[in-house]
Amino acid sequence: GNTKMSLLNDIMQFNEQFTKNKDYEKYQTSKFPDKKMAILSCMDTRLVELLPHAMNMRNGDVKIIKSAGALVAHPFGSIMRSLLVAVYELNADEVCVIGHHDCGMSKINSEDMLDKIIDRGIPKERIDMLKH
Repeated sequence: GNTKMSLLNDIMQFNEQFTKNKDYEKYQTSKFPDKKMAILSCMDTRLVELLPHAMNMRNGDVKIIKSAGALVAHPFGSIMRSLLVAVYELNADEVCVIGHHDCGMSKINSEDMLDKIIDRGIPKERIDMLKH
C-alpha cells in the first residue's frame, strides 16, 4: 500500500478524535509569546519535544522558528521575516538562536544533495534556473 497516504489517513483519523474530544482546549493561548522570546532552532526531529522541555517552555511561551541548521540563509527570506514579525508585531523582546550537537547540516554536501534531487526527477534546467 501507499505508506504516505496511510500516514495521512492515520493523522486525519487521530485529528477527528482530537477535535471531537476537544483535546485542543488545554493548548489554547494567544498569538503573543508570554515570555516575550523568539527562538530560531534547527528542524531536527530530536528537538521537537526536547528543546521546549530543556528550556522550561510551554505552549504559548515563545515563538519557535525552525530551519535546517538554525540558519538565516537570506536577509530577506522567510526565516528573517518570521523573526521580524515575532519582534515587531508579536512583542518578542529577545531572540535566541539555538544549534545542537551532531547537526546534520554540518555534514550536508550540496553537490550530493543536487544529485539526489535530479535522481528524483527534477530537471537540471529547473535547478539551474533557481540558482540565478
